[in-house]
Amino acid sequence: MAPRSWENTGVAAVGEQDALITELRAELAREQGKLRALQDIGQALGNTLDLDDLVAVLLTRVSRIIDADRTTLFVVDEASAELRTRFTHAGQTHEVRLKPGQGLAGWTAKWGRSVNVKDAYQDVRFDAEWDRRTGYRTLSCVCVPVRNHGGATIGVLQALNKRSGYFTLDDEGMLQALAAQAGVSLENSKLFLSVVAKNMELLETKEQLEQKVRELDVLFEIAQVSANAPRLDDLLEGVLARAMRAIDAEAGSILLSDQRTGELCFRCAVGGVPEAVRRIRIGADEGICGWVATHGQAQIVNDALHDPRHSASVADQTGYHPRSVLCVPLVLDEGVGALELLNKTQGRSDFTQDDLKLASVIAGHASTAIRLAQTRERREREERLTTIGQLLSSVVHDLRGPMTVISGYARYLKDEPDMERRTEESEAILRQVEAVDAMTREILAFARGEENLLVRKVYLRPFFSELADTLRVGLEGTGIDLQIHVDDRGVAWLDQHKIRRAVHNLVRNAAQAIGHQPGKITIGVGRRAEDHALVITCTDDGPGVPEEIRGRIFESFTSHGKPDGTGLGLAIVQKVAADHGGSVEMKSRPGETVFTLVLPQDRTHETLPPGRSAPLAGGAGGGGPAGLTT
Repeated sequence: MAPRSWENTGVAAVGEQDALITELRAELAREQGKLRALQDIGQALGNTLDLDDLVAVLLTRVSRIIDADRTTLFVVDEASAELRTRFTHAGQTHEVRLKPGQGLAGWTAKWGRSVNVKDAYQDVRFDAEWDRRTGYRTLSCVCVPVRNHGGATIGVLQALNKRSGYFTLDDEGMLQALAAQAGVSLENSKLFLSVVAKNMELLETKEQLEQKVRELDVLFEIAQVSANAPRLDDLLEGVLARAMRAIDAEAGSILLSDQRTGELCFRCAVGGVPEAVRRIRIGADEGICGWVATHGQAQIVNDALHDPRHSASVADQTGYHPRSVLCVPLVLDEGVGALELLNKTQGRSDFTQDDLKLASVIAGHASTAIRLAQTRERREREERLTTIGQLLSSVVHDLRGPMTVISGYARYLKDEPDMERRTEESEAILRQVEAVDAMTREILAFARGEENLLVRKVYLRPFFSELADTLRVGLEGTGIDLQIHVDDRGVAWLDQHKIRRAVHNLVRNAAQAIGHQPGKITIGVGRRAEDHALVITCTDDGPGVPEEIRGRIFESFTSHGKPDGTGLGLAIVQKVAADHGGSVEMKSRPGETVFTLVLPQDRTHETLPPGRSAPLAGGAGGGGPAGLTT
């Protein structure tokens, strides 16, 4: 009997050993699976910077490692501080947003501590809202914080429903280790996406700046043409040539309406037979260009042959059949007009919205130049020679300042290699072009007998700082030192274009008085104590005003010893002061002449000419030190 008992005992022992080996092998297989999953996670985290791919790999492998039914990665939204994630349940994708402290994941994010519960519904921190929405039943749950390199919580890694039992401390430790890796990868992904976004922004900004520089170059050339063209036809040809070059058009034309018949005339043209084109007249609403001129709406037609507005007879007469048409209206004082560009060059068949924007800007400046030229021609035809002579004298006088500044910046711009500096100088040129534009509108209004005082709030410090830069450009090479002292950091109510002209005239008058020798001009800006009026002084160390003209120094055409003087500068200063309800005075002795411009500041609102809308407050932003010395 004893041997048989030993045999049975031996068999039982062998069976227990086999079971133990089987269990150990299963445990080894599970651990090997975890190891492979960890290797997959490590490889994935190292190989991808795409956040969605990273999350997909991470969650699948984590669920396998800790035997969870579902794993979720919540990411902290930097803007709202909320936790957000997306998950799919029953074929539908849901987005979850949790406030800090809401639910187990929200509690973990708020306090930065892990949570491990066996029954979620027995924990007061649990929020069952998403269970109710999706029909999912949360049992066990473990949440661990995901931190960045600085220790701040940037997310939460959550595992739900252990398939066998509950989540153990080993599971929690494994999840914390994985969360550490996920934190590094999240930071890398955010950094990568941030760099990509910044690069895209830089490329877009670079393209925009290049486009703006091209536009400013064209507008500067148009401004030169506008200033130098002796006749309207010369101006139109110059504008058309530069518009075609800027937009890469094969052909083009400028049409203006006849004041007597209302028909549109081809005043200048390139393409087809230009001489024959100039003799063609079309109805005010004939063809695409006629429609644009009449309706005042820019158009891009990249299939001209099938556009109902296309006029085949006009194409036959001009000898040019366009594939695509870009046409923008010209805004004129009398009648209508249009700038028409035909067919892209270099194999490009379509005009774009960027082409349309640039053409509209060109047309706007061309319209201003055309309006000025038409006004000049009309007044010449009316033979008002005396009035026109004085008007043109004023124009020439006042254009000297802006055109001198434009010429100075143009010389810098020609040899300036730095793109940022080129942009600044181009913007300075554009500001002077705008000043010329405002000046021409003012002169036309004066010729019609209209009042055109545009009083608005101006920040003194930036206004005179910008004015100092332009004045110094005009004085370059004269040996004259210009100083500007602004003792008031606040604002004033004035017409900044008129005041700019007045100060330019005072400085030019002082420079002419000093002559071809070193000297000093000082502009002072302050307040009069008794009534807070704005006081602008211009002091020079020239020889002084001759005694014989002191009594009529502010009369038109009063000049002494200035070969290129017109005698209008100080008359304009007095007119500007009177328009503002102020005054201008002069005190002079050998070695010192002081002009004092006083502008009352009792205005509480803007004064606008009829039909004009209120502008934005003038000048740049305020602030800065109480006194400005440049």
